[in-house]
Amino acid sequence: MGACVTALIVIATIFGPITLVFIAVSFGTDNWLEFNVDRSKLTIDERGNFDFSRYTHTRNRGLFRECYPGNDTAFLDKSQGVVDGYCFNINYELPENRNVSDDFLSRIHLLRLFLAFYIISLVFFVAAYVFGLILCCWRVSRWAYIAGLCAYISAFSVAAAIAFFHGAEYLERNKLTEAEFYNAWSSTIKAATRRNYGWSYALGWVGMILAALTATFYSLAGCYITSARYEDRERFDKDPSTRGRDYPIALEPMYAVEDPYVIKPYAGPSPYAYPPTYGHPRAYTGPYILESPRYAIGYGSEGRDLWTMREMSS
Repeated sequence: MGACVTALIVIATIFGPITLVFIAVSFGTDNWLEFNVDRSKLTIDERGNFDFSRYTHTRNRGLFRECYPGNDTAFLDKSQGVVDGYCFNINYELPENRNVSDDFLSRIHLLRLFLAFYIISLVFFVAAYVFGLILCCWRVSRWAYIAGLCAYISAFSVAAAIAFFHGAEYLERNKLTEAEFYNAWSSTIKAATRRNYGWSYALGWVGMILAALTATFYSLAGCYITSARYEDRERFDKDPSTRGRDYPIALEPMYAVEDPYVIKPYAGPSPYAYPPTYGHPRAYTGPYILESPRYAIGYGSEGRDLWTMREMSS
């Protein structure tokens, strides 16, 4: 049982940083959508149209930017709002001085949800990894369940973000008629443009799957820890030597301690010797003697009093 718990925690801990890297790289890169344009299929007027040049060149789109990695990008020198020499920022704000359709507004809201759920995913998976590290130090089932819950929320958030991304993409391709969208392009531009999902999109799905697997491993570890606790309780209840004894049950991690001063009441030959005492040793105020050190098993916190120790059988 202990080996299974250790294996599950180790696997989840290894998956943690890998999943975090995949989700973060997918979030920050610009290859969610790739538009490959064969300019040889365009007309001369379309190739020379400066106002429409953004839609007649090969480009990549991410959460924050749309970039033009090719060499034939002279139009960027005359364009406004260029970032890093070859990119444009994606605008998530509602237009104020422009009449737009309801579908356009819905697309903006879907893109905002896309961005928000990805941020939620990153935050919850960082929390899951922190709780997983706590689980490595203190193998208590509640830490495993909390880490698993946070990882499940992270996986769900990535899946929801990708769903919102597809919703916005559907509106762009089938509903919107503004000049920058597919329905407003000429037939030659449509035929010359090939749209694909990029590697950033693929990393998002891989990160979601790894987050779900990490959550499953944490949850299984919590189930094994809980099962081991109840097995210990059942074993103590069935053991005749411990039935009815006021011994602590091993519900928490155990550690071996040495009690160098085992206190025992004085039992001399005098008829006026102090009677034996029961309960907490500090309740007895008579003379004491010290026996040789013995070993005991302590449960829970090491700083508790002597009555929380149980002598080990030699």
